[in-house]
Amino acid sequence: MRKLICFIIIGILVTGCATGNRKDTQALRSLLRLKDFKKAKELVDGKKFIDEENSKLLQLLERATVYHLNGHYYQSLKAFDEAKEVSDKLFTVSISKKIQSAVSNDNSDNYYGEKYERSMIRFYLSLNHFLLYMTGEYEEHSIKEYVVKKTNNKKKKEEKIAEVKVIPAKKLSAKERRFHLMGARSVLLEWNSLLDNYKSTTGGVVTYKDDLLAKVFGAFIHEQFRTRNDDRIALDLYKEAKNVLLKNFNILETYNEKAEKFKKDFDKLYKLPLKKVKDEYIKRTAYSKHLLTYLNEKIKELKRRKKDNVLILIEDDLITEKKETKINIPLPVATVSVVAGGKLSFSAFVGHMLSISTGRPLNIYFEVPEIPYEPIQNHYTVMVKDKSGKVVKEEKAAIVNPLGDLAHLTLDEKKSSIYAKTGARVATKHVAALVAAYAIYKSQAKKSEFFGLAAATLSYSAANAGIQASEKADLRFWSSLPFNYQISSMKLDQGDYDLFIKTGGIEKKLSSFKVQSSKSSVIIRERVINSQSTKSIKK
Repeated sequence: MRKLICFIIIGILVTGCATGNRKDTQALRSLLRLKDFKKAKELVDGKKFIDEENSKLLQLLERATVYHLNGHYYQSLKAFDEAKEVSDKLFTVSISKKIQSAVSNDNSDNYYGEKYERSMIRFYLSLNHFLLYMTGEYEEHSIKEYVVKKTNNKKKKEEKIAEVKVIPAKKLSAKERRFHLMGARSVLLEWNSLLDNYKSTTGGVVTYKDDLLAKVFGAFIHEQFRTRNDDRIALDLYKEAKNVLLKNFNILETYNEKAEKFKKDFDKLYKLPLKKVKDEYIKRTAYSKHLLTYLNEKIKELKRRKKDNVLILIEDDLITEKKETKINIPLPVATVSVVAGGKLSFSAFVGHMLSISTGRPLNIYFEVPEIPYEPIQNHYTVMVKDKSGKVVKEEKAAIVNPLGDLAHLTLDEKKSSIYAKTGARVATKHVAALVAAYAIYKSQAKKSEFFGLAAATLSYSAANAGIQASEKADLRFWSSLPFNYQISSMKLDQGDYDLFIKTGGIEKKLSSFKVQSSKSSVIIRERVINSQSTKSIKK
């Protein structure tokens, strides 16, 4: 009985933490939808923003992303560095947290991050390094410093006091800029190592195990070094991207209209002739065709030793939100051996407690997380105009890393294990609560059947409320990620330009930018938010 009470108390406390996290996430997404990045930064910098220790990684990821969206690339780099360290440490599973989540719920466990989220940390690290190289400046920022001061009390004790110190903006030297360019490339090596680990441990399984953005963005970074060796690496990466699209990303509906069939027979496709796989298991979508066109064009250009000097990276909208869905399963009371000593047998007592007649299935309810599949709605045409308003470049963007699709796939893979683990845990809690209530009934029924049932009902009702409160779905996710990435690259002469996007016949200006020379490359990163998003959802 004491153990049951402990479970209930832990569950209620954990539920409170989960609710706080969800409110913070929803507040952040509301500000991002308004593109109020300044207020979003104030939110993530707040002391109480996702302040639970088991959600430390999530707090860092959200903060680092918001810094990035504000153009504070130095702070973003530092935050993502810390997030990577935390993520790597968490990769070694915390046994104590696993035990606690086994008896309370998943919200009490650490937030480890999904595989695609761990990959995206590397992307932002590399991107921040390159943007610092490109801008040549650290933004003004504040840091906390702890200084030792004497207190004003009679004992004159010394204690550490936190003081906020403002660090002014700093122009980077040529050496410091070169450091960040090298940093952008060095991250790619570690990123590739991470993905190699995914592939070595998930061979033959339908899962996320490679990253198109790692290939496409990685190729661009290598191109910036302008050496034959880096050009060869870039060429290989573009070729690898085609292979990743074929072997790994055709499990996604974004790229393959026959994705379900592709996934169903995935473990035997390697035995089939490539032509048979392409003919029977792949039907390319428009997104797949545009991406292949982009990759083939980049391969042709590199073979001719021609390079683009402008990369446009559009972060489209916000990744699909995690939601809860209610599940009911039969309560396996028949497996519990209890000797009936009161007037009611245990089965009859359980039926009474659950207010259903004997002989019908006894169901219990709990929540599990769900990410519905959302098809991509916005496929952008990128337009670049000179200051006279003349269109100098117009092309359809290529969609890489449809994170909404990847998030849906990742959680869908876990569905069976989540259902089984949660169902078993909830059933155990209910059985323990019913056994405890039945013990109360037996002891009290000897004196009065009425008071015995009343006391047992009160006991089970309290336990049931605690169990339901404790079994809220774990809805934590990196909520500030985009729904998908769309990429375009081009060769532009020195000059000033305006960037536009067009979708559904509507043209929208995003920003202005400058190309210093044909030899210097720039990345134009834009987050496009559809505040009136009406994405159709496919269950």
